[in-house]
Amino acid sequence: MALPALALGWLLVASAPAVKYKASARVESVVRTRLLTEQGSPVLSDIVLAPRLDSVLYTNLLEVKFSYEPQFLMRQAFQKFTFEILQSVYTRADYKIRRDLTLLAVHTTTYGNFPLDSFGSGGLSGGGLPAAQGAKTLGSSAYIYTETAVGFLTSLGIKRLSIGGTLGWVVNGLLEPRVRPVNRYDAAYPQQRYPELRVQSFYGATRRDYLTLSLYGRDVSFSTGNRDSILQFSPGIQHFFSPLVDLSVEPGIAVGRVYPRRPDRLPEDVVMPILETTLNAPVPLGNHWPVKAKVRARYLPYMDPITTQLIPRGDVGVDLEWKGRREAKVLGKVRYAHPLTSGIHRTDAEFKTELEVLHPLPNSRYLYVQGKGQLTWTKHLVIDDEPVVQWFTSVGLVVRYDRGRL
Repeated sequence: MALPALALGWLLVASAPAVKYKASARVESVVRTRLLTEQGSPVLSDIVLAPRLDSVLYTNLLEVKFSYEPQFLMRQAFQKFTFEILQSVYTRADYKIRRDLTLLAVHTTTYGNFPLDSFGSGGLSGGGLPAAQGAKTLGSSAYIYTETAVGFLTSLGIKRLSIGGTLGWVVNGLLEPRVRPVNRYDAAYPQQRYPELRVQSFYGATRRDYLTLSLYGRDVSFSTGNRDSILQFSPGIQHFFSPLVDLSVEPGIAVGRVYPRRPDRLPEDVVMPILETTLNAPVPLGNHWPVKAKVRARYLPYMDPITTQLIPRGDVGVDLEWKGRREAKVLGKVRYAHPLTSGIHRTDAEFKTELEVLHPLPNSRYLYVQGKGQLTWTKHLVIDDEPVVQWFTSVGLVVRYDRGRL
């Protein structure tokens, strides 16, 4: 009896899917400027406690990723301390049907109040201004972002070809969405609900040249009754000068349609060229772990999250990344965006810079010290006549435990 039981137990263990996981937690002390939803002192402080779990379950055909991070915030607002919880969940499943075809499903949700970061409709003008100026309750800044998507990865049996696409549904905005158009000095975001299509392909024409093709579209319905539709088509080329240096150029065209809230106004069609260029190259600093630089310039249609207008906008940015031993890293980002239009958004602009440092403590396998900083300069016709400057800095301690080299 013992031998069959032992054999059965061995078969159960051998057939069980493998699991890798990483548990971590961080404690941060934050000093920041107040949001437009807050009153009192212009400089506030927060304490953030954020445990996190990352795990991967995998077999020969299936891989499931799961991440969960609740953030517990003791936040100084309205001349008193409040306790808030922010929760983020991410799941992804990849199932390989055959050698050249993989189906995937993704779901992510972030829910809570957001005192630290900018949460807009994407892009550079997220803002960090989630509710109306002078709001009296913290509930006015309760916000949710949730996305569910299904897609595929395939090569169609062609060597050096890779095609991927997803179709998803997104809800992005305040939990108590604004239902009227914005007024002057009122920066409340309308809630957005929309389907989103993404398709991208790469083909290796030569050892150093790749042909690319991108298709992106969404049809956004705002809680104020406005609606914007946009479809972008961008063929391009990526050239590798060396394994560490590459340049990509993606020209294309965007077509859109704007549906006004007022029934007496007809929809407007929008057609504009688009262009995106990206350069990846190392910076000659350091001996063993060089600094990686990414420079990007874009001219794209931008859907303003406050006025809901569809406008052309240009932005430039530089990302710097250094990685050392034991996951030590330094990240730096600089962005500048400006609408390229003669309309009401012509004087808008935004500048944003970020810095993050993570370094392991000596004589410790699991402890890291972390520092962050962010500065945002925003000029928007709705928010204020003068630019709005916001910043935050934080210092924290991170504890990590990695099992299975996730």
